[in-house]
Amino acid sequence: MGLALIGISLLPLRAGAQVSESEIQTLRLEGTPIGALPPMPLAMPASRNNNYWGARLQSGRRQGGDGEALDAIAVGIDFQYRGGSVFGLTAGYQKRDCDVLGPDCGGHAMYGARSRLNLITGGGLSIPLIFGEGGATTTIGADLGFGYAPNVAPGVTACTADMGIQFSLAGLQRTRFITYVTPGVMWDTKCSSGDPAPVTSYFTGFGIGLQQVRSRSVDIYIGLQKIFRDDTGYRLGVSVIYLRLP
Repeated sequence: MGLALIGISLLPLRAGAQVSESEIQTLRLEGTPIGALPPMPLAMPASRNNNYWGARLQSGRRQGGDGEALDAIAVGIDFQYRGGSVFGLTAGYQKRDCDVLGPDCGGHAMYGARSRLNLITGGGLSIPLIFGEGGATTTIGADLGFGYAPNVAPGVTACTADMGIQFSLAGLQRTRFITYVTPGVMWDTKCSSGDPAPVTSYFTGFGIGLQQVRSRSVDIYIGLQKIFRDDTGYRLGVSVIYLRLP
């Protein structure tokens, strides 16, 4: 009886040992919101006289790489301070990589916190020439995020930190068209005993979207992101944001 209990207690460790160190690092990188969900731009600048609350729905799919497609879905809440920088919390669920972990691998929860800082907003450089109107804007910002995901693999917990810059160009008057790029660096930190050493990776996101779609309260974005590792694929997804106007 005692030997049976010992054998059961070692199952997670044996399952984890069958996964290579590189695979575990990739699972951790792609298991938190920064690696599982599509990139988004900064919110459209609003009145500096008010603060704004928003709700967010995101879905993402990892395609390519060494494993199978990974689907993720998440909800979030955002707070836009004085119509500029945005602070948000995210909670979601991601399917595990069954090609790596074996059949009946299930999924895991994931959580994140992110600050998107609006540094510069102004005239759209050469963008008025593209859109043919004077309402174009250029926004430059900075990103800082943290992610946590328990059980991305048996006995493995993912913890990540990331930082980057955001550059977006928006035009048109009522419903605004926006294109953006979000390069950055992320750290897969070690938060489980016995895990492989942390790694540093670089990523770049691209996307397009529409702002002020319905009653000036809804933004919709389609984003693509790549983490620059040989064993990662591309993350494609959609984000829908509702901003509560005063």
